Formats: sequence, structure tokens, C-alpha cells
Amino acid sequence: MCTESLMSGLIELCRARRELLKEEVHVEARETDRVLSLRVLVASDLFSYLVFAIGGRMTHSSGGPADWLFNTPRIIAPFLIGWFTAALVFGAYPKSGGIGLRSFALNSILAVLVGNAIGFALRAVVFRDGIDPAFIIAALSLTTLVVVGLRLLYYWYVATKTSVKGKARG
Repeated sequence: MCTESLMSGLIELCRARRELLKEEVHVEARETDRVLSLRVLVASDLFSYLVFAIGGRMTHSSGGPADWLFNTPRIIAPFLIGWFTAALVFGAYPKSGGIGLRSFALNSILAVLVGNAIGFALRAVVFRDGIDPAFIIAALSLTTLVVVGLRLLYYWYVATKTSVKGKARG
């Protein structure tokens, strides 16, 4: 039942994304002037998942730093594989320099949700780790908040920088 509602929610988000992309074809030129750096986005995404994995190990491990260093790659790998796969599929890394805020945010949210689903599946199949419902809720909440939050903060920074340069020229 939980899986069915999650899948129907993802399907609804995909439909909304398609409709949004149809609408954003007519966005003003200044909206598409933003050039988002792929390197900054990738570094931000890696940092977000690393903070999530290390924070989880620090909170739930009694083995100390040695345990964090050993287990963090094992924990983070399935989620990074899921994230980067979903990010490429949903356009979380814009191919052209310009993308509207709504599309950027929606693409990022979809990539986090689908990427985490892939991560959970890989974690269960490859590492044979159990998936506690509390972990699913915590992972979805925290990674969505941190990944999308940092991405939107960066988008805002680039938009502000672009508008300041435009005002200086005009």
C-alpha cells in the first residue's frame, strides 16, 4: 500500500513536470540567462550525500571514526548511483546553460526521490541490508532537504549574480 501511494505520487510528479516543461518554453530571455556550473552542482550533491551518510554513522554507530570511514562508502554508494542515474534521466544537470527555477526545483526533487528509491533497492539487493521504514523517512526527508536546499541556494546565488551584472550593464 505504501509502495502504491509512493508510485502514484511519483507518476503525478512526472505528469506535473511534463506540463511545466510545456509551459516554460515561453519564458523570458532573462530567465534563461542563468548559467549553472556542472562542477558546483556535482560537488554540492556529493557533499549533501556525504553529510547524510557520515551524520547517520555518527548518530547510529558505536564503533567510532574507524567505523564511519569503513562503512560510509558502503552506505553512500547505492544512493550516489541512484542519484546520478536519476539526475541524468530527470535533467537535474541542465544541458544548456539556462533553466527556469520551477523546472530546476522539480527536476531536482524528482531526481532525489527516484534516486533514493534506486539507492534503497541497490542497498537491499547488493548489500543485503534491511530497510527500516524509519530509515526511509529519514533518508527521503534529509536528502531532499539538503540536496534540493543547496541546489536552490546555488540557483539563487547565480540568479542574483546574473541580475546584478545585468543592472551594471544596463
